[in-house]
Amino acid sequence: MKRISYAEFSLLRSDSSRLLDVREPHEFAQVHVKGAEAFPLSWIQEGRVPEKDERQIFVICRSGARSQVASLILESKGFPECTNVDGGTLAAMALGDDHVE
Repeated sequence: MKRISYAEFSLLRSDSSRLLDVREPHEFAQVHVKGAEAFPLSWIQEGRVPEKDERQIFVICRSGARSQVASLILESKGFPECTNVDGGTLAAMALGDDHVE
């Protein structure tokens, strides 16, 4: 599993990448990074997976722990390009990233 900091992610993000937020819906509703798709870890643990496409997948949560678990599960399900965003949404807020809403 690949890992990068939120600062690195903010430089690499593009329309050719995909950001999955694996927190629960109520957490996502409170705050999230713009452009993120809500796809909770609980769904992934139940065997549900996001639709595959060619884009690089970055996985984020609150701090990086749940996204690490999700990345490992997704890789085992055939998603080879998963990258965990260490620090998660907390890091985005700490950096004052204007992509947080």
